[in-house]
Amino acid sequence: MSKQVAKVQVKPQAKTEEKKRQILLVALQCFTEHGISGTTIEMIREASNMSVGSLYHHFGNKDKIAAAVFIQGMREFGDLLREYLAEIAPQKKLTAVEKAELGVKAVVYANVDWIGSNPEWARFVFHHRSIIATAGSEAKLAGDMQSFYKLLIAWFKPYAGQEIFRPIPIELISSLITGPCHDYARHWLAGRYKTPLFQHREEFAIAAWNAVKASNP
Repeated sequence: MSKQVAKVQVKPQAKTEEKKRQILLVALQCFTEHGISGTTIEMIREASNMSVGSLYHHFGNKDKIAAAVFIQGMREFGDLLREYLAEIAPQKKLTAVEKAELGVKAVVYANVDWIGSNPEWARFVFHHRSIIATAGSEAKLAGDMQSFYKLLIAWFKPYAGQEIFRPIPIELISSLITGPCHDYARHWLAGRYKTPLFQHREEFAIAAWNAVKASNP
């Protein structure tokens, strides 16, 4: 009996989103090579083989394309962190302390892995936050960030009040967890540090956990 291979139907929306992502990757390359001010819509159009009309339809002007590059990078980092946290949740044999520790380290791993795998995108995100205001995209980014923080709050909330974490002002938590790896990443992305970010992955994770855990969790 001959076997028939079922064709996987790709939804139109998924095709559109992937197409937009490819355009953003092309735009990112243009911005990396020429800077935002030195890049033109025509450069992006030529590199992406898209019409100017299509670019405006999907994104808008050049500043909005740059803002979309920033937002897409943040979204993909967020997706990676969701994936890492989702791997921890089903592990029922872990104690609350062990899960909390893995959660903190997952935040670090997601940062290190995304930055290390996407250096040009990470460099853009680190240096071009202001393009969001220039493009008038604050509401779109704010919506994404709200969803992201809801994810973190929902994940870590079960461990609040269990004396797992030391009492830290909430505005310090992010800096204590990601500050060291972000500081190193900026130097590495600028070429000042030569040792790859990945190589210090565990050190950053251990430092983050030590920074926020209670004395004897």
